[in-house]
Amino acid sequence: MFDNSFLKKLNILYIESNYEDRDYLSNILYRFFNNVIVCSNALDAIKSFRQKDEDFFIDIIICDRTLSDSTGIEVLKQIREIDFHVPFIFTSSNIETSDLLLGINHNITDYLAKPVNAKDLIFCIQKVCHKRYQDRLKILMQKDLEDLRLVVNEVALVVRTDLHGNISFVNNYFSKISGFSQDELLGENYSLLKDENSNNHLYEELLLKVNQGIIWEGKVKKTSKSKEDFYVYLTVLPIHDKDNSKITELMWISFLTTDQELENKEFKKEMVKNIYTNRRINNEAREEIDKLMARIAQYSSVKSELLSKKQEAVKLNNEIESSKKELLNIEEKVKKSAFDSSLKIEEAVSKQKNIKEENEKILILLNNLNNELKDKNQKLLDLTKQLSSKLKEIKKL
Repeated sequence: MFDNSFLKKLNILYIESNYEDRDYLSNILYRFFNNVIVCSNALDAIKSFRQKDEDFFIDIIICDRTLSDSTGIEVLKQIREIDFHVPFIFTSSNIETSDLLLGINHNITDYLAKPVNAKDLIFCIQKVCHKRYQDRLKILMQKDLEDLRLVVNEVALVVRTDLHGNISFVNNYFSKISGFSQDELLGENYSLLKDENSNNHLYEELLLKVNQGIIWEGKVKKTSKSKEDFYVYLTVLPIHDKDNSKITELMWISFLTTDQELENKEFKKEMVKNIYTNRRINNEAREEIDKLMARIAQYSSVKSELLSKKQEAVKLNNEIESSKKELLNIEEKVKKSAFDSSLKIEEAVSKQKNIKEENEKILILLNNLNNELKDKNQKLLDLTKQLSSKLKEIKKL
């Protein structure tokens, strides 16, 4: 299934010298994507890509193997000199092994055989750009976190420790307020600065909760190197590894609670919460995006299989319809042949009946003629006898 809202955010550079192919595919691309730059030659394509930052960000390039003024491989080489990571899809009616190897060497994204199936192309673009969008989102989120970290470093006392509270990092502001140098603090336990009158179990309970993944917040009293007391509003955050599977360190963020700081305490408290929330959201977003991409890949595979089955079903249905038509034609021919045969049989029967009647008439006629012949033969015999008798009489005379 196409993610139309996502596709409408993408900008495409399409390079094709063949007019018919360019006209067909560009009309489809215009319907699905935000901006489609269509070029018929390599020179215009490279020029358009160089101007991308002035107008908008090009998300993916589709280029044919053979162009009127160059080749797709040459365009890929020039693009890679400008941007090594922009996705590049190669189209060709005849993919050569040498082109395939050169494409791989220049970080080609995918090859599609011509004539290009529009659905396959859009699915390919969606899959590739989803991954790039995910990577870009991670970079932006990381940048936001870095910006927040820089802001916090300027207004807060920041310390990183292991799970037991042993210090591995302190910012300059913390070193300035506490009076200890960074070298003096590294390797020491965070409880080094606790006030002597503070509850001895405070840090034990704090570490227990944070190691369970619970954010600890509260106002605590501290003592500087020069034994001056100061109050801070402390937030301790559990920091997870990149897989979000376990806690690897603790982040101690404090704000001085002077009169001026008390006025801004709620704002700063919210800022610290936002840092933790952003990290959690980043991890959750990454997990959800990974799950979504896996589901998209699964659905694409299922859909491809269903489309294949549907095409087979359509083909089979067409064959069945063709067979039905052929059977109807054969049936009509058989009916006509049977009807013609019936007429011929009737005609033959009628002729046979007439022949029989004629034969009977002929037999009767032959019998009559035979009887007449017998009578004439008898008369001839009688005449012969008479003649013989007459001859005898004549001889006697």
